[in-house]
Amino acid sequence: MPEAPDQSDVLHVGDEVTGSFRCAECDLLITSPTESDGVLVLPSCPLCHSESWRRVGA
Repeated sequence: MPEAPDQSDVLHVGDEVTGSFRCAECDLLITSPTESDGVLVLPSCPLCHSESWRRVGA
């Protein structure tokens, strides 16, 4: 079953990512570190505890 178009870019807690992301619920911005390998393991949102994130920019 295909995902809804607005859900295709949603990432979840535990995903390893690089770049900038906004919480899907409260819009909090987080960015992966620039040092070392730059990989960020997505946490639950520290403000609203949501487990979904969306990528910012291209």
